[in-house]
Amino acid sequence: MCEGEADEVFLKKLGKNQQINEYEVRSAKGIDKFPVMFNSAIVNYKDITKPNLILFIADAGADPKKTFENLVAQLSNEKAVKGKGLNFPMSCCEVASNKGYPAIKIHLLPDCDKKGSLETLCYKVMKEQHPEIEACIRNFAQCTNIEKWSPEQRDKAYVQCFIASTYHKDPNKSLRYYLQETNTSFNFNHEELKTLVEVIRNSVNTAKHLAT
Repeated sequence: MCEGEADEVFLKKLGKNQQINEYEVRSAKGIDKFPVMFNSAIVNYKDITKPNLILFIADAGADPKKTFENLVAQLSNEKAVKGKGLNFPMSCCEVASNKGYPAIKIHLLPDCDKKGSLETLCYKVMKEQHPEIEACIRNFAQCTNIEKWSPEQRDKAYVQCFIASTYHKDPNKSLRYYLQETNTSFNFNHEELKTLVEVIRNSVNTAKHLAT
């Protein structure tokens, strides 16, 4: 379960590229909608194909620890969840097992202990395609004080600047649609994405083991 539509496209294409097969991605269309979707998943759990794991992936924001704690608090307070005694992870590294229900894990982007967002991770991949343009974006960011913004907002601006300056077909294209295009050169095999791929693989495998 992911935060937004850009995250959904990114995670689906990453999973397909890395051949992670036991993997379904759904967008909550906002981090504040996670509890509602989770509530629905738990209520209907006995009636649907049972996943071994529900993995929540969200932007870390300016304070990853606070983001994680807020997510756990919101999820554990949902009506369908309260009476079931579900376990929730105590940290980003943990997969919490639940007898009779899916295991739960929360992962933050770009990583659990790093400030930022999906765009933070994507920009690390994108900027290597055109290092000369990345230098120009840095100069622009200094001139306009974007460098002083929070990491999450700063990197969103970087990504839009990069798309606008490299994708002449549609310089106004959002990250979601940029990632959907088959003719963009986004590298889903990039070194910067390996940690996330391992998190997904290991989480799925751990949950399968806990379910046996």
